[in-house]
Amino acid sequence: MFIWIIALLLLIILLIWIDFGLGKKFFNNKAPIFSHEYNLDEMDLITEGEQFFDLFFNDLKRAKKTIDICFFIVGNDAISQEFFRILQMKSQSGVQVNLLMDWLGALKVKRKFIQKLERSGVKVKKANKPTFPFLLYRLNRRNHRKIAVIDQQVTYLGGFNVGKEYLGADPKLGHWKDYHIRLTDATSATVLEDIFSYDWKENGTLDSDKTLIDKDFNSALTITEAGQLEINIIEWINKANDSIIIGSPYFIPTKRVFSSLMTALGRGVKLTVLVPEKADHLFVKGAALPFFKKIIKHGASVYYYDHGFYHTKVIFIDHAWCDIGTANFDQRSFLYNQEINLIITNKKLIEPINKAFSDDLANSYLLTEQAIKRMPISAKIASVFSRLIRPFL
Repeated sequence: MFIWIIALLLLIILLIWIDFGLGKKFFNNKAPIFSHEYNLDEMDLITEGEQFFDLFFNDLKRAKKTIDICFFIVGNDAISQEFFRILQMKSQSGVQVNLLMDWLGALKVKRKFIQKLERSGVKVKKANKPTFPFLLYRLNRRNHRKIAVIDQQVTYLGGFNVGKEYLGADPKLGHWKDYHIRLTDATSATVLEDIFSYDWKENGTLDSDKTLIDKDFNSALTITEAGQLEINIIEWINKANDSIIIGSPYFIPTKRVFSSLMTALGRGVKLTVLVPEKADHLFVKGAALPFFKKIIKHGASVYYYDHGFYHTKVIFIDHAWCDIGTANFDQRSFLYNQEINLIITNKKLIEPINKAFSDDLANSYLLTEQAIKRMPISAKIASVFSRLIRPFL
């Protein structure tokens, strides 16, 4: 009997390995290489949930022709129901409304709400439904992009989803700090509409522009999936000469990304990392501790944000280059998720992002080697266990 149990476990492990191996190869081969470079002159940075929903809902209410929206998470609470109500109202008034939600991220959305949306004329789709082949790989692949295109004029992208926690209404997490971008230029609207259409059709195509910011442009909208972001991150880190600043809710880099960070520290680049003191998932905090211990030892500064939950996704290179968008600094975003990021070299646009980050840093405290050593045994156990599941956190 024991031999049969062992054999069954080995078979399950083999099937998982085959599923992930073939799934990775399949999605890597079909992933689009896309980055559109252009000159961006204006944008609005949104850092608070109340501000985000006020602006976003008002823009939705003003829509005349089209609304295309993609969110990773949509909850089942008052703010989510208000969101649905606005979409229904606009659809019934003649506006064409398309809503794309990630299958896993929208599990809380009840079927009756979707049916109500559809009866009002809203077209609803869920991305990344678990299907064969590559069932387990698909379960781990999430559409993490948050895109909104309204009348092909006003666009949004960033960290906010739809739910009460983004208003700071989750008692466990408290005040929620995030970075979201609102754009009103025609080029951003055209590019984001193309990206939304690609996700909506699932098997669509995208025409790539360039892969790096040319000296003639000051920004780029780029999408990544299936391991592409890991390549980008390494390239960005390797270009740093003076400083690397990372703000993220999670810090769980791949071996290759972490090696690049250690190399950067070795050549004298100053590394600063800001993450939340609170954790919204069981093992993510413990998973970061081994990395923090090593980079702190080699001169990096790691800060814990302790004024609520820190959900921003931002990277600064040499104080002259900024990446802001939907991607976390973790293996899931690097290797699996579908992400969208805005890269900026326009100093005028980087300034408010840098100011927001400096304010967040002021609401944080420095993590030390001694503090890591004094952490409770439960955190150390979580750190050890998390090594086995880092890509899935």
